[in-house]
Amino acid sequence: MTKKLSVLGALGLLGQHLIARLLRESSVEIVSLHDHRHGESARHVPWFANPDARDFALRQPILAPEAKATGDLILSFLPDDGAEAIERQHLQRGARIVSHCEYARQAGLLLAPGLPLPDTRGHQLVSTPNCTTAMCAAPLAQLHQSFGIEAVHVTTLQAVSGTDLPGMPAYLAHDNVVSSLPGEALALETELNTLFDAAFPVTCIATRVPVWRGHTLSLMVQLRNEARRDEIARLLAETSGIGIRDARENMPLRKPENVDGDTLGVIDTWDLTDTGWLKISLRGDNLGMATTGLMSQLAKDIPLAGT
Repeated sequence: MTKKLSVLGALGLLGQHLIARLLRESSVEIVSLHDHRHGESARHVPWFANPDARDFALRQPILAPEAKATGDLILSFLPDDGAEAIERQHLQRGARIVSHCEYARQAGLLLAPGLPLPDTRGHQLVSTPNCTTAMCAAPLAQLHQSFGIEAVHVTTLQAVSGTDLPGMPAYLAHDNVVSSLPGEALALETELNTLFDAAFPVTCIATRVPVWRGHTLSLMVQLRNEARRDEIARLLAETSGIGIRDARENMPLRKPENVDGDTLGVIDTWDLTDTGWLKISLRGDNLGMATTGLMSQLAKDIPLAGT
C-alpha cells in the first residue's frame, strides 16, 4: 500500500531536499505541501535541491502550514519558531507527525539511526534528532553495546547550511569560525542523553564554519571495558550507514566534507589511546542521510495506525 505524505516546511532548504528524496521512493506519494510562504509564488523561492523536485513543487498548491493535511503521515521540517503551535493543531485533528523540530525531541518519541526502532503505533508524535546527533548515534550505540561507554566529548564543525533558509547568509561566515553555539551543543547533549537513557555523560563544543554543506565531528569516547584495536576496527566497519575511509588513500588537496547521500557518515580516522580513550573523526552530510534521508526512511518504516 502506498503511503500518502504531507510535507510541512516544504520550501525550506531541508524541505526541498526531502521532496527530492521522496520522489525517488515508489512506496510513498506526496499529497500536500505546506509552507509559510504559501502566499508567494514558488517560482520566487531560491531552489537548492534537485530540479525535478522544484518542478514538482511548482505544479502543486502550496498550503499554509496550519492547513489541514491530507496525508496518512506528516513530515515536518518547519522552522523551530512557531513550529510547536502549528504541529499541535495537526495533532489535535488526529494527524500523525514525524517532526525535525527541537520541541518534538522531548515532547514526542525520539528516534535515531543505529538504535532499535521501537513500536511507534501508540505515538502520534515522533521526532528525528539534530543532524550531529544522528551522525554519531550509530557508532556510539555499537561501542556502548560491545564495550560500555563511561563518557563522551564531542567537538563539531558545522556548515552554515545547518542554519536552514532563510538563516545566516554564507557571506557572514566567510573567513570566520563562529564559536560557542550553545543551542547546537545543548541539542546534542540532551538528545544523546535521551537516546541512551543517560547511561554516560556527554559534553559538546559546537562551532559553525564557512563551508556550505557538511558537518565534521571529533569524538573522544572513554570506553568502560578494555577493547583491542582489531575489535574496534571490526565493530566500526560493521556499523550500518557508517563508512571507513581507506587509510591507504592519500589525502586529496581538497576534500569535500559532505558524503554520499545514502551514507550517514564516514570515519576518516580513529585511534585508541593507552588510557582507554577512543578518538574518532567523523563527517557527514547535514542535508543528506542525517536529516532528509532519515526522515524519508522513517516515512517508509513507521507503520500506519491500525496496521
